[in-house]
Amino acid sequence: MTRSAAGCGRRTAARTLNGVLLGAALAALVPAGLGAQAARQLTVEESVQMGLEHNARLRAARADVDAARAGERQVGAARLPALRSQASYGRLSSNIPGVEFTIPGYDSTFTFQGVQLDRLQTELSLELPLLAQLRLGHEARAAGHDAAAAALSLEQERSDVAFDIRRAYWNLHRALEHRATVQSALAGVDAHLQVVRERVAEGAALTRDLLAAETRRSEVLLEQVEADNAVRVGQLELNRLIGLPLDEPLRPVSEPPALPAHGTVPAPQPAGPGLVSSTVDDGRPRIAALERQVLGLRERLDAAGASRLPEVDFYARWLYAKPNPYFFMEQDRFNATWELGLSGRWAIWEGGARGARQQEARSRLEAAEARLQDTAEQVAVETARLRLEVRRAAEAVGVAEQSVGVAVESFRVVGHQFEEGTALSADVLDAEEALRRARARRADALADHAIAEAALLNALGRVW
Repeated sequence: MTRSAAGCGRRTAARTLNGVLLGAALAALVPAGLGAQAARQLTVEESVQMGLEHNARLRAARADVDAARAGERQVGAARLPALRSQASYGRLSSNIPGVEFTIPGYDSTFTFQGVQLDRLQTELSLELPLLAQLRLGHEARAAGHDAAAAALSLEQERSDVAFDIRRAYWNLHRALEHRATVQSALAGVDAHLQVVRERVAEGAALTRDLLAAETRRSEVLLEQVEADNAVRVGQLELNRLIGLPLDEPLRPVSEPPALPAHGTVPAPQPAGPGLVSSTVDDGRPRIAALERQVLGLRERLDAAGASRLPEVDFYARWLYAKPNPYFFMEQDRFNATWELGLSGRWAIWEGGARGARQQEARSRLEAAEARLQDTAEQVAVETARLRLEVRRAAEAVGVAEQSVGVAVESFRVVGHQFEEGTALSADVLDAEEALRRARARRADALADHAIAEAALLNALGRVW
């Protein structure tokens, strides 16, 4: 082969390499997984909706709400009249003697009152607390606050689950983008390795260039293994959260949220005394639930204090029995009786138990108020931090986009120089690695920005 023919062949191979690498670079811009037609396509909104319907944590939280509401109804029912009925049948042994007497002068014994061996009775009673209404009212309102707190905790749990799903979704999206970048890089490295082998065979390249290209291919293969594993792990986590079989393949089709025009992001709200109240006013369920718990504990403290007062109940009773204990002479027949009355009780001294109950309620109230204050302050700081994180992540996306543009242009220039014979194989490999790293950083920046926005939404206690 003549020198000119060899040079022409090298330029053709270089053009082929450049085309392969550029095509792989453009392919990395396409959303990952387009070829996996068997994979289930899901948007982030669909994933969140599925998770809210099937997540086990939410089922448990909804059951807690039902239990708290049932407890509220149970405590409230104690303030209402209680109507009860009962019936019984009993049989006595026949060896119980009746009331007998003997008349002087007679040998016979007369039975004055026999024993009724079969005993049947039906009773209907009504009870209504009167002076206990003060204590029962405090307990009923406390149970109402507990039920409201459970419902608010469910809303917070919904927000937490939605954030976990969004985070898993964007982490899977990140893993797929990383895998697509590595796959395109592997195709480019393989093409470059083939060209280097041809040049080494022609004597136009050194063996060390071939070894460097083979080493780079091994590195990319290792990254591909790690990228494949990251995709599998991300898919397992997302499937678990949204209630799908763990082995069902998924393909995220949503793209990370776009940045504002001109790459600007809103300035973060400064932290200050007003941020706590504004966060609470935003309706964050976690804060509202703690507030309800505090109100419930205050009612329980008042209920413990009300236990010092005497309690009076009204009662009514209707009895239909054979024998009726109020009829002494007519045991062998059914008789009906009724009665009305008041019953009172007053725990004058309980050995210090009442004071201990009040102290326990007071201490629980102080602890809940302290937790409320601490949580409100944490929410304020966390919200301000997340606003800053969203801004930082948005700026990182802009920088990463610029870095990819620079890396693409650098790769194009180096590829052209390699085609002309003015650049080394190592320069091409370095440019390819720089482009691969830039794309990986862009995928990270986009996912971090989406997760930061989801975290800020969660910090405000919102699902959508």
